Amino acid sequence: MLKYMNAEFYKVTHRVYPAGFLGVILGGIALIMVLLRQNAGPGASFDFMVGALCMALSVGLYLVVITCDMVFSDQYKYNTLKNEVAYGLPRARIYLGKLAATAIVSVVLCAVILAFYLLLARLLFPLGAATGETMTALGQALLVAFPLWLGGMGLFHMLLFLMKGSTAASIVYVLVVAVLGGGTLELFSKFVPRLRPVIEAIQTCLLTTPFDRLLSGGPSNGLIAYAWIVGMAWLLGSTALGLIVFRKREIS
Repeated sequence: MLKYMNAEFYKVTHRVYPAGFLGVILGGIALIMVLLRQNAGPGASFDFMVGALCMALSVGLYLVVITCDMVFSDQYKYNTLKNEVAYGLPRARIYLGKLAATAIVSVVLCAVILAFYLLLARLLFPLGAATGETMTALGQALLVAFPLWLGGMGLFHMLLFLMKGSTAASIVYVLVVAVLGGGTLELFSKFVPRLRPVIEAIQTCLLTTPFDRLLSGGPSNGLIAYAWIVGMAWLLGSTALGLIVFRKREIS
């Protein structure tokens, strides 16, 4: 497994894709920060910028589309997945190896982005009156967000293996994450009140629901535990389903 993961890391690190993506993200953060600093009002502070970061953590559910694609990119176009299977590599090793490589790449990129954001916020904005409490809240918010990001990564990784093309996988992923979590079910329940208990049960299992509760009530030990249950359920469930289907699927 480690040898296979090293091969995946080698491919990722020798492509322009990750560096280009990171450059665009960091450049965008720097531009926004500078513009905010130039037009900052009296309430603009490091604490305010950290609070804004906490509210934006759900964006990570969509960034996993890019980090998964960094590892899986063009597997069908160049028949590399078919070649790996034909070479005799165990399908479980292929699936789990790419998943582990994606997780590590995602964590590294996430750490760089967060560190850059916090460093730039500290350099450009003054400290607030409750910086310690703000940083504690950020740590708790990250504990809520991290397992949900992993759950989204597991879901999209499964879709990449089961669908011939990243475009179709991306569309399905966005439909599951954004549409179901974007109030569609809530609207549907108003038209069909009898199904509201079922819809509420479904909403409880969505990756976006803990983020909604984070925004409305702030992080707490109960919310952190709930987020880990939801995130790990999506990660383990999608991984199990992906392995079962991938083992039986004909690769062409």
